[in-house]
Amino acid sequence: MSVLDRKLSRDLYAVKGLLIAIVAILTVGIAGFVLYLSLYYNLELSRRSYYAQSRMADFWIDIEKIPQLELQRLREIRGISDFRPRINFSVSVDLEGVDRPLSGEVISLPAEPTPVINNIVIRSGGYFTNLRSEEVIVSDAFARARGIKPGDTIHLLLNNRRQELFVVGTAVSPEYVYTMSQGGIFPDANNYGIFFVKHSFAEEVFDFQGAANQVVGLLAPEVRERPQRVLDQIETVLAPYGKPTATALAKQSSNQMVVDQLEKIKIESMILPPIFMVVAISILNVLMMRIAEQQRTIVGTLKAIGVSNWTIFGHYLNFGVIIGLIGGILGVGLGYWLAGIVTEMQAQFFEFPRLINRPYPYILGVGLLLSVLFSVLGTLRGVRAVMRLKPAEAMRPKPPVVGRRTFLERGSFFWRRLDFRWQLVIRSIFRQRVRTATGLFAAMTGASLVFVTMHMMDSFQEIITFQFDKMMLSDYEISLKGEHDFSVVYEAQRLSGVDLVEPVFGVGCTFHNGLHKKKGGITGIVPTARLTVPRDAEGIPVPIPQTGVMLNRQLANMLHVSAGDQLTIVPLKGETREITIPVTRVYESLMGISAFANLEYLNHLVGEETSVTSLQLKVQPGEEARQQLFRELKQFPALQGVGSAREQKMLLEELILGPTIAVVAIMVLFAGLIFCGSVLTASLISLAERQQEIATLRVLGYTPHEVGAIFFRESFLINMLGTAIGLPLGYWLSYVIDEASSTEMLRMPFVIEPRSFWITIVTGVVFTFIAHFPVQWAVRKMDWQRALNVKE
Repeated sequence: MSVLDRKLSRDLYAVKGLLIAIVAILTVGIAGFVLYLSLYYNLELSRRSYYAQSRMADFWIDIEKIPQLELQRLREIRGISDFRPRINFSVSVDLEGVDRPLSGEVISLPAEPTPVINNIVIRSGGYFTNLRSEEVIVSDAFARARGIKPGDTIHLLLNNRRQELFVVGTAVSPEYVYTMSQGGIFPDANNYGIFFVKHSFAEEVFDFQGAANQVVGLLAPEVRERPQRVLDQIETVLAPYGKPTATALAKQSSNQMVVDQLEKIKIESMILPPIFMVVAISILNVLMMRIAEQQRTIVGTLKAIGVSNWTIFGHYLNFGVIIGLIGGILGVGLGYWLAGIVTEMQAQFFEFPRLINRPYPYILGVGLLLSVLFSVLGTLRGVRAVMRLKPAEAMRPKPPVVGRRTFLERGSFFWRRLDFRWQLVIRSIFRQRVRTATGLFAAMTGASLVFVTMHMMDSFQEIITFQFDKMMLSDYEISLKGEHDFSVVYEAQRLSGVDLVEPVFGVGCTFHNGLHKKKGGITGIVPTARLTVPRDAEGIPVPIPQTGVMLNRQLANMLHVSAGDQLTIVPLKGETREITIPVTRVYESLMGISAFANLEYLNHLVGEETSVTSLQLKVQPGEEARQQLFRELKQFPALQGVGSAREQKMLLEELILGPTIAVVAIMVLFAGLIFCGSVLTASLISLAERQQEIATLRVLGYTPHEVGAIFFRESFLINMLGTAIGLPLGYWLSYVIDEASSTEMLRMPFVIEPRSFWITIVTGVVFTFIAHFPVQWAVRKMDWQRALNVKE
């Protein structure tokens, strides 16, 4: 080991406390980088490999009923690689020992296991056998939630007939990675299942011999990225047989939720890691400048004896390289470990055959390289100061800094009323501009990080409050089989425990405005509705117009329309003609895309009498009343499915609020690391520079606690100023993140509760106190008598 290497090891050991703080901040930054990118690739590779393995469809065609022979016309369309007709129906589920009616979908599959489009992956049991036709493969998530195993029997209501089916296996499907009930936006595997049956059995039960109501297909690679032209051709070719609706993979609900999650991870990866890396650079810069000034005599001596500038440059650069290597190795290890934990957490939302956290050499290598690069950048200013020293000048001790009056000292009235300890603090803050700026920057970033994290909690709680305390005021939503006349409302009013019933008429349609097109639906409600109340983003009820349609802002922007414009709709059921309606109002909302109209007006518009597609129920409280209602609902002829706002709220709190609280706690700890690292570094460097000043105060009779209080005042003042700057920065970042992470399905509300401001401020104060303990310990342990004997 050379002399310079031994010197380097001694230098590193001498500032080990400061290095721990810097390495910790750097480690968190690199861990965040590795975590987010690894998580992104884990999900993306799982999605792509699963789609390839199961031949995930590029498009879906829904049509009322079409002979399979007529589908051969699709082969004439250029761009279609392959397709498969199938039968798909919504069903009710009646499980033994389960009070409430459940719902799901039945999908037909070939009787023999062949590599078809949207193929399933068996998780337990096996594929269909030749022993019976009434066999079913159940979605694995629903089977786990309800304790269904191969060999059990379940009952489904198929074509108004209660059918017993034998469970031969459980499976996952690529088109149900994220399983949502109809109209929902959150996974509900407990109450919504997917049931795969033999195609021949589905033909017999639904009276679909030689026919299908859904087609899934693959596109040629050259049109896969832009499939709209092919989809339009499909709808045109099949138009004589009904009202076909083509959906591209990009708009398929499950795939869309997975892609939205991947985009959210991308956005988060651009926020957390750079913050910690830049803070680490700033603190390391302050430390290296201190070392450069402290070792100027040593550097001058080395130059005088012939050591070259480049050798000295490499020696001090190694300081940053070693810190970068340590922080990088710890960071990539921590990031890989955290990626495994977070990847496993994704299994609560997404049903993949497997989610594996694998090490990506590219990510780990780049993470280590970034750590070294940022550390070297942090040392450059100090190294540059060393390189500029001339031997003769450097071998002399640095002349004392000329003290100049701060601008506060010019106001004698104010300055004279300050305690001399505050005067020491203010002079130190103004004279050490770089160190002060670093402290302000660290406190600002720490405060903004806490603020953004608290806003995330505020947003999720606002979503829950908005959706379940303002919008969804019913206890249960009853989905009906197709359209029913108004008599179904009176039948529901006779159910046990029902206090109020409100009708809803939903019309699936395609919106057109020139070149702009969007598939969606219009919800028709009565003007006096109390259980389904459209509200704006502020939670204020929006009255339903007597005529025309009311769109939320997301849908209006997609269609490029505003209030007063004309909009064309093509219903998916009923009359096939194009209908032009006025846009009466555009309102702000939080959840998805929505359109509302007067129920009677909407019925008249599509050529129906007073039809109803779902019912909103308000029921009497009590478990006994609820069970009696469920028993009667199972016998309700028009029932398709039952949704519970209370259960959805509990599910949402379990799936999102729990992990969100954990994320908030982790982010607050990370922000505390920034606060502590900055305070600790600045205070310990200041302590090393002002040893004679401290010794003088001790000689004058000041206790270690009183001396330490001077340093605490300085740290507290800088952190509070940085926090004050960080609050508006966090406010702005919260808005930017909300806008960037908003999707078609969910728009994050920009809501900030007063507690977020107070928690941010309190966090800064608490971590300032925590960081002061090592400083106070250093003051207490300092040999002040030796400090007085140091020669100038």
